[in-house]
This record gives sequence, structure tokens and C-alpha cells, in this order.
Amino acid sequence: MNRIPSAGARSGWVERLADGLREGGDEVYVPALEFLRRTGRRPLGTPAAAAVLAAIVEAAAGPELILTRRRDDLLQHAGQVALPGGAADADDATPEQTALREAEEEVGLLRTRVHVLGRLPRYPTTSGYLVTPVVGYIAGPVRLTASAGEVAEIFTLPLAVLVDSDRWQQRTLDFNGVRFPSRELHWAGQRIWGVTAGILQLLLPPLREALETQT
Repeated sequence: MNRIPSAGARSGWVERLADGLREGGDEVYVPALEFLRRTGRRPLGTPAAAAVLAAIVEAAAGPELILTRRRDDLLQHAGQVALPGGAADADDATPEQTALREAEEEVGLLRTRVHVLGRLPRYPTTSGYLVTPVVGYIAGPVRLTASAGEVAEIFTLPLAVLVDSDRWQQRTLDFNGVRFPSRELHWAGQRIWGVTAGILQLLLPPLREALETQT
């Protein structure tokens, strides 16, 4: 894990965001998983460990979040918007190592550029993973390259859009015949929903507090 830069090296709101992040924490409630549990269809056994990187990068117009759109021919979550990340390898000692390695593999984000700020609560998925969201900060422009085997497109979401509550839409998802309320956000022709939207909802409270107290 990289050391967080001193206050003089970056914006004060980033320091406040780091202070506001929870270190680990319990699993969050996911309606679809509760349905699977009640019907006996929740994946059996111990969930597989995974991690994603919510990478915030400074840009000329303001800070942005790095997102990807997965290839349409993948077996899982084809064509969906995602945070860089994936399953833990045996050599990964921490979720931070998983998230940084996966981000470097998927979008070419050098792990040496990322200052890890903290973690969000773990997020269980219907596909049998327990995802640890890791939040990182990049102090300047980065050159990204999409992995040809996984990523169809890399794009960025301005934090000003992410924290705007009017941008988030209430939707109802159908999961195995059971309908659940959900939130999603549309930006630049991309639909951010599902697990990615759920993780970003966890990020919003500390992020909004950090940005609102900016001087």
C-alpha cells in the first residue's frame, strides 16, 4: 500500500476523504442476495475474495473516477460498466494488492501512481464473490490502456456528476422473477448500475462530506 501524500501535495478534500473512509467493515445488505438466501439458492460455501479500485484522478476540469465497460463477449457481466478489479490471486496478501494489480492489468494504471486512501465495506455479489472496494487517488494525469481481453472501453466520471443526487435514478430490477429497488446513473451514454452502482453508493457519503467541507 502506498503512503498517503502530505497535505501540501494534494487537495485538502482528499485528506478528509481518507479520514472518512471505513477500514473494512461488515458486509452490506444486498436485496438480491437476501432473496437467494430465503429460497436456498445463494451460492454455497465461502465466497471468493475479490477487490475493485475506485480510482480518483485529478483532471483539468476537476477530479474524475476511472470506470470501464466490459467486453460484450465475456461470460460474466458482459457489456456492463465496472470498476477495475477482480478475483484475488494466491499471491495477493491484501485486498489493496488485488485491486492495484487488477487495475494495472485491466487499464494500465501503474500501481506506483496510486495513493491508497482506504476501504469501503465489503460488497457480496450474487455470483459468489465478496468484493472489497479500495479507494485510491492519483495526483495528476494518467495514460491508460484497455486490456484487449477484458475491457471494451475506458471512461471517466466527474465527481461533480457522481455526487449529484439528481443524477441518480430510482429503478426496479428483476432478479429471477423477484423485483428489487435499485439506483443507477447514466453518463456519456453509459449505464452505471448493479454491483458498480451499489459500491458507488457506499462511496457517496464520505465523498460528499469531504467535498462539502472543502474550503
